[in-house]
Amino acid sequence: MTKAAFAVWESRIAPVFDVVRRIHLVEVEAGKIIRESEETIEGVLPVQKVIGLRELGVDTLICGSISRFFHEMVTASGIQVVSFITGELCEVVQAWLSGTLGADVFIMPGYCRRGRRHPVAMGGCKEGITMNGKRGGGMGQRGGGGRGQGRGGQTAGRRGGMLAAGAGGFCVCPQCGKREPHQQGVPCFERKCPDCGTNMIRERTGNA
Repeated sequence: MTKAAFAVWESRIAPVFDVVRRIHLVEVEAGKIIRESEETIEGVLPVQKVIGLRELGVDTLICGSISRFFHEMVTASGIQVVSFITGELCEVVQAWLSGTLGADVFIMPGYCRRGRRHPVAMGGCKEGITMNGKRGGGMGQRGGGGRGQGRGGQTAGRRGGMLAAGAGGFCVCPQCGKREPHQQGVPCFERKCPDCGTNMIRERTGNA
């Protein structure tokens, strides 16, 4: 039997796993769903969330963007991570069961996949999309093929990921997914989401 946890916000996959507290737990046996339930992960510390997933017997976590720190903690606990997924919960569950979760419609904008590169919100490409226990390749991790400099030989930013996004792009709410155009000179984390009041984070869009 396999237990998969889908990080959710309302009826969709949550855009950022790090702030998620609610998961949709799906238990599968012989390729068929035998039980589904809504669960709450108690605690705010990363280690508490990981412990919560382990106590629920989760084998696989399907989520939106996830910080490298969280990703490493979850995988170190023996849980497989399928990250940078987007879409309606019911459609994502069915795609995971059928092995079609790698389709473009379920991949978050900005995620870089094998053979092509796009800017990524959370600091470079993670491990490749995983479907039904099979792990794909990735680009842009340490020592990978990401570009380290911009025009004129200057670095893309002092730090990787969202803080190196530069001008343009969007600010995104990690709680509800609301996107607002980035205002140059105003850090996204200083802006409040107009819908739910949560501090926003940086998202870069466009082609690399």
